[in-house]
Amino acid sequence: MQGSRRLAAAFVAAALLAGCTASGREASGGLNYAAAPAAEDIASAKQSAAQVYMFRGGFNGIFSTGITDMAAELRRRGVPAQDLSWTAGHGSLARIKQALARNPQAGPVILAGHSLGASSVLSMAKDLTRDGITVDLLIVFDPLGTMRVPKGVRKLINFKASGDKSDPGGFTPGKGFDGRIVNVDIRNLPDLGKSSHWNIVNQQALQRRVIREIESVYRTWQPPKVAAAS
Repeated sequence: MQGSRRLAAAFVAAALLAGCTASGREASGGLNYAAAPAAEDIASAKQSAAQVYMFRGGFNGIFSTGITDMAAELRRRGVPAQDLSWTAGHGSLARIKQALARNPQAGPVILAGHSLGASSVLSMAKDLTRDGITVDLLIVFDPLGTMRVPKGVRKLINFKASGDKSDPGGFTPGKGFDGRIVNVDIRNLPDLGKSSHWNIVNQQALQRRVIREIESVYRTWQPPKVAAAS
């Protein structure tokens, strides 16, 4: 009982801290974009065949406001990023499969998630690759667990901000994996030493890096070649 009370108290304290953090994100390092995404950029994003999904974590995403900021900036740049609750994973998985069924050359498939949102995208990646669908970029922010990365994920980036700083993270290649895995504890990087599970996605330096990663994959992606009929 006492343990449960301590845990509940910790969650309440964290929620209060998050409220303060959310009200002053610019001061704490979160991006503060001057302009909202242009209407034409959003319209273009909706028409795109790209599948770009970014998931917030628990507590109604109060600790994941940076996910929303990054998705908005990506849309402003013409990248069709959607930001959703971690609970939308199953529905998003179905939409990706439907899009690929209609158009096998749709893509790229880009997934990113924080905390419980990371759990969602890891589960989605396992399901998609099991069905032969390539995940071009998979980004997790301080996930609650690790896994052996399946064949079909081209690149996984694990941004870690809790636990032992000397341990970059435990994602390892699964059977047949031929992509790239990047495990990094961001607290060892310049300007990110005060990062934690609760504020990781609000860090300006990390946001810039993530936006570059996603935009690069989106801009350079090429649809798979279709074998000519004999």
